[in-house]
This record gives sequence, structure tokens and C-alpha cells, in this order.
Amino acid sequence: MKKTLLTLAATIAITTSAQAETDFQKVYEVPGMNASEIQQAWGDPTIDVGNDNLSKWQDIMNTASGQGWKTNDAKTGKLRCNIAIASWMPAVNQWYDANVAFQVKDGKARVTVADLKVYGPGKKTCIKSIEKHLDSRFAMLKKLDNNW
Repeated sequence: MKKTLLTLAATIAITTSAQAETDFQKVYEVPGMNASEIQQAWGDPTIDVGNDNLSKWQDIMNTASGQGWKTNDAKTGKLRCNIAIASWMPAVNQWYDANVAFQVKDGKARVTVADLKVYGPGKKTCIKSIEKHLDSRFAMLKKLDNNW
């Protein structure tokens, strides 16, 4: 009986530690488009909210000081999001590792971000920027049609 309980406890511990922590998941409705049309219109499933103003200013300063355009913007992770330590501080966009899943079927798409490697108070800001970016991308997708 004792061995059975230990085996059961070990099995539960292994299965719970192997599961990914889901940081963001949302289903988007895209009426009138089949799965292949959604995938084609979306393109690369990398989530990139863009470059922040602070980094753009740093690039300008590097160029002005003769250092040329530095490649700080190089993709080093699976997604790029806004990070701000506090709401009153400027956000900085950086690449972070995460597991990003983009699933489509006729009329719907689901985006899941798991195991996001952002820690501390910036994680909430990062997730908000991801959701804002995806909402605007899918709003644009809904406007697409075959009349062009």
C-alpha cells in the first residue's frame, strides 16, 4: 500500500511538472475564412509587437555618434513584447523565449503562449501588449475578403 501511494505521488509530481504554464490563450473568430485562408493571411506565426520608441532613439544616437545601426533588434526569442517595470515608466520591447502555438480551423484561430520567460511585474505588461497586438491583427484579418 505504501509503495502504491509513493508511486502515485511520484506520477502526479512528474505529470504536473511536465505541463506547460499557459500565460495567454485566446480564440479569435474569423467568419467567412477557412483554415488555409486564415493561415495564409496571417503569415509568420511569430508574435512581434514592434520596436519601442526608446530603442529607436538609441539607434539614432548610435548612428549620430558614428557607431552605425546596431543590431539590437535581432530576433533572439520566439516573441517580442512590451516590458515596463511600472505603469508610469516607459516600456521597452525585447525578444523573449516562449512556446507559441497558432492553431486554425474554419472560421476560428486560437493563439496560445506558454512558458513565457518574463519574470516579475513586467510579465503582466508583456501579456497585455501581446493581446493588444493580436487583437489588432485579427481585426484586420476580419476585414479581408476576396473582392479585390
